[in-house]
Amino acid sequence: MPVVDDTDLKLLKLLSEDSRRTLRELGRQVGLSISAVRKRVEKLERKGVIKKYTVSVDYRKLELGLTAFLNLEVDPKELGKLIRQLSHYREVCEIHRITGNHNLLVKVRSRDVNSLNRFLEKITNSSGSVRELETLLAIESLEIH
Repeated sequence: MPVVDDTDLKLLKLLSEDSRRTLRELGRQVGLSISAVRKRVEKLERKGVIKKYTVSVDYRKLELGLTAFLNLEVDPKELGKLIRQLSHYREVCEIHRITGNHNLLVKVRSRDVNSLNRFLEKITNSSGSVRELETLLAIESLEIH
C-alpha cells in the first residue's frame, strides 16, 4: 500500500505553497472535512513525510540577493570536517554530497560579488581539503511548488 494517495499529494502541495493554511481551507480545497484533513496531516507527520514546517524568505530584503552554487572537489578523508565547517557559515543555505567530478554542491547567498569572493577566500584558505572550486552564479531563482 502506498504511503500517500492523490489526496495526500494535493494536501502536500497546498502545504508546501503555504504551510499556514487552516485545516478548513485545506479541506475545502481537497473536498474533506476538517477532522479528515487533520488525520491525514497527522499521519503524514507520523510517517515522516512531513518533516517540518518552514517559511519562504525574500533574501533580497535581507540584502542577500546573490545566489551561487559551489561545486567543490574535496579530499574524501576531509569531507566530513569541511561539511561541519561549512554548516556554521551564515552564507551557506544547503550542502549536498554529489556524484561526478566534484563531490560537494553548496548553495550560498551573499550580498554581492565582493562578499561572495571574501567568503570563497575564507573557505579555501581555512581548509586545505578543497582541491577544486567552481562557482556558478544564479541569474534568476524560480520558486516551484
